[in-house]
Amino acid sequence: MVSTKRPTGPIVVMAFQGWNDAADAATGAIDFLAEAFPTETVASMDDDRYFDFQLTRPNLVVSASGEREVAWPTITLEVCHLPKRDVMLLSGPEPNLHWRDFVAWLDQTIQALKPSMIVLLGAMLTDAPHSRAFEVSGLAPRALLSKLALEPNDYEGPIGIVGVLSHHFEHHGTAKLVNMWVSVPHYTAPPPNPKAELALLERLQVVLDVELNLARMRADVTQWVAHIDHLLEEDPDMADYVAELESQSDAETVPQGTGDTLAAAFERYLFDERDGDVKP
Repeated sequence: MVSTKRPTGPIVVMAFQGWNDAADAATGAIDFLAEAFPTETVASMDDDRYFDFQLTRPNLVVSASGEREVAWPTITLEVCHLPKRDVMLLSGPEPNLHWRDFVAWLDQTIQALKPSMIVLLGAMLTDAPHSRAFEVSGLAPRALLSKLALEPNDYEGPIGIVGVLSHHFEHHGTAKLVNMWVSVPHYTAPPPNPKAELALLERLQVVLDVELNLARMRADVTQWVAHIDHLLEEDPDMADYVAELESQSDAETVPQGTGDTLAAAFERYLFDERDGDVKP
């Protein structure tokens, strides 16, 4: 599927549209990389076995030549040429059907690239205020854990394909695994959400060892926050609700005793250490 001329040992970054991608923040981060650096498509997959077209519908589009064409749901693998390395970008709609077969196919495809690291991105709706730093949770190798400032992820419940893939690569993969989820305030669900995307990109540049030009996005974040603030001024009930979320968020960031905190963190480190990785 992938040319043998492609470099081995790349970092593979993946995100999927839909349930795993609140406000399009995860796939937006991949799109940012693809637009910021020279990027070309390596392969694509639109197999009917994995999609229910009543749930993930094809689109009618007009091509550059003016022809009307049907664009089927497609998962795309691209190579993105960063200054120091090539990074493989995989994105597309979350499959609807045959997830076990899809995971097996994707695992075979990814292993053929002989990756040094797999990065899974996700975004989830939470009860969080838009005016505070967006929490990013997940897992990473010990060498990256403190640099990424990932919060513990103790979620239990229904999962999407990103959760399934994270479990698969954590227990059966041969490459190092990074899984990062940004928390998106549920009342800001409609995309775009530059603040959520920025939270992922700031950490991605650490993982990829590249300096991204994020100045424009930070300006977009400032405008976005101001826009949400303006909307809240017109809705006192929602403003009161957000003020309560802010109070809760601020209370959770207050240290509960330095000694106890360090002891608890060290105890968790000893408990979670395994195979060179630390699960937060």
